[in-house]
Amino acid sequence: GMAALRPLLPPLLLLAWSCAGEDVEVLCSDSACYTLHRGESTWRSAQVRCQENGGNLSPVRSAAEATRLRQLLATARWAGPAWIGLALPRGHCVQPQEPLRGFSWVAGDERGNFSAWASEPADTCVSARCASLRPDGGWSDRACRSALPAFLCKFSFRGMCGMLPLAGRGSVSYSTPFGVRTARLAAAPFGTLAEVQCRGGGRSLFAVCKGVLDGGGFAWHPPGPLCPVDCGENDGGCQQLCLEAPGQPPRCACQPGFALAADMASCLPEDSCHPNPCQGSCRPLPAGFECGCEPGFALAADGRGCSDVDECESGPCEHRCRNTPGSFQCLCRPGYRPAGPAGRLCHDVDECAQPHACPQLCINIPGSFRCACRPGFQRQPGGDSCLDVDECLRDLCPGACRNFPGGYECLCPPGSVRDGDGRGCSPGEAILNSIPQSSGIPESSGIIPQSSSIPQSISIAPQSSSITPQSSSIPQSSSITPQSTSSIPGTPWTTSIPRTPGMPTAGLDEHSADGPRLLLYYIVGSLVAILLLLAFALALVACRKRAAKREKPPAKSAADNYCWVPEQPESRGERR
Repeated sequence: GMAALRPLLPPLLLLAWSCAGEDVEVLCSDSACYTLHRGESTWRSAQVRCQENGGNLSPVRSAAEATRLRQLLATARWAGPAWIGLALPRGHCVQPQEPLRGFSWVAGDERGNFSAWASEPADTCVSARCASLRPDGGWSDRACRSALPAFLCKFSFRGMCGMLPLAGRGSVSYSTPFGVRTARLAAAPFGTLAEVQCRGGGRSLFAVCKGVLDGGGFAWHPPGPLCPVDCGENDGGCQQLCLEAPGQPPRCACQPGFALAADMASCLPEDSCHPNPCQGSCRPLPAGFECGCEPGFALAADGRGCSDVDECESGPCEHRCRNTPGSFQCLCRPGYRPAGPAGRLCHDVDECAQPHACPQLCINIPGSFRCACRPGFQRQPGGDSCLDVDECLRDLCPGACRNFPGGYECLCPPGSVRDGDGRGCSPGEAILNSIPQSSGIPESSGIIPQSSSIPQSISIAPQSSSITPQSSSIPQSSSITPQSTSSIPGTPWTTSIPRTPGMPTAGLDEHSADGPRLLLYYIVGSLVAILLLLAFALALVACRKRAAKREKPPAKSAADNYCWVPEQPESRGERR
């Protein structure tokens, strides 16, 4: 397995080749190969070329992966930018609070805390933006339709095989699964086909990287060594020793403490790392072996197993921490967003910055927000809606009161002026008017004398106290009384309007829009009263005329022309 390759190969295996005129640089690790392709291309065309060979534009999900790509660019002596598999699709917005700023890896939606932005990406929601890698390892964004002179691909594999050993002189040509053919390869990914041409002619020999080793990993099948063993050619393809004995064919051997591997050319420490006794990695030592674990894991007490390290115990996150195998993830409480390096800090989200967060007023508080209403309104129970408060129901005015959305207004009767605070009335300049002393109608008739001036006292009673402020109506009844005979003629008339809770009223001062309307009511009421009096007078006159007609004189007779003299007694001639 890979344990068998570690004594032979460095941790990172490098390969360079030219393919079909394209300048390509390759770096292979334990389970993946990274390729640098030189040539002008847009982000989309680069991704298509990677996919055609079974890969994707390379992600950079960890610091270890970033180190591999920096080493690849340094080995290729590349000093320009190169496309990587990080993009923000059209219609998606940049998220400054997230490590990837709203971008996602084309190879999958796995989101981690690792990011390496050299500069903040452009804040946009309408254009597609793609990321590129600089030689120093920093990320930068640009329009996806722009062209860059290089791009990076990643091809993932189940494992790697070492170099195919040759026992004698010959040449090997490797064909990788991602379409590269080369004669020089330090490590071949799973599925690579090796074609061997031994010196001396003959047919070609083939081997495939697919054999599974006992301790894990892969080996060539057939294992080799291929070509007749010739210790004079590259030590017969042997890792340590090539032995030639009279009358026997050459063969490979190992030094004390090592055993010949299944390929009959490699050597493995005896009873140490083959098969791998460790849960993680195994490093052979002269006196045995040493086990190791991947980052995020710690060696168990038995020296062979690996246990996950709970990074959350050290409190790396400001709010909450979730441990994951080999790593951890920081989480923020509702109302906060990740911030800072690797998203370990949490900043408050200003919900009030969102449109229509509240009907009227919005108050941001740490981790949440609260809706409020403007003065003159109150929140509806069980919701955030704001309802108008009818202040007139509290009897706040000494006279009439008019409610309107968000406030109220005190109204004053004629002859009074409103106070500076708008909440009271004070005596002011009165309106002079005259009252006719007589209307030509007998006082005994009970008719009230009328005048075109405003009456002395008017009381207005609403029909209902539930009338809304938006409507007004003419008073149902009015009583008009003249000034008493004991008052001085020419004394000013006064008008009073009783306070009625909830009664919609109109303003009477010159600053109120309803003053002319109320004055019109007074004038119309006076005219109606005068017309009623005139009608009553006309009716009275008509009645008297009808009564006079009914009292006709008796018919005259001839006897009426005679003068009747009382009869005198006849004189009898008697003397006294």
